[in-house]
Amino acid sequence: MTDAEIDALETPDAWSGTFDARSESVLRFTDAMCGETHALDPALVAELRTHFSETELAELVLVAGQANLNNRAGNAAKQLLGD
Repeated sequence: MTDAEIDALETPDAWSGTFDARSESVLRFTDAMCGETHALDPALVAELRTHFSETELAELVLVAGQANLNNRAGNAAKQLLGD
């Protein structure tokens, strides 16, 4: 990744000017996975299906889900157990 891409990760409004459509759709998906996953935008789902096979989509769900679990468990552990 370039420095510009790393900097843009923190600002979703900058994604479209920095990443290609495929990468941007993954970023929006992973961002959505951190929220109410039962409410994924149907347009995002359709877009992802244009870029990825069913197998690739399953892998994206698992990788994003695992990263989200690790972050949430780590945050909870820090609050409960301290540094």
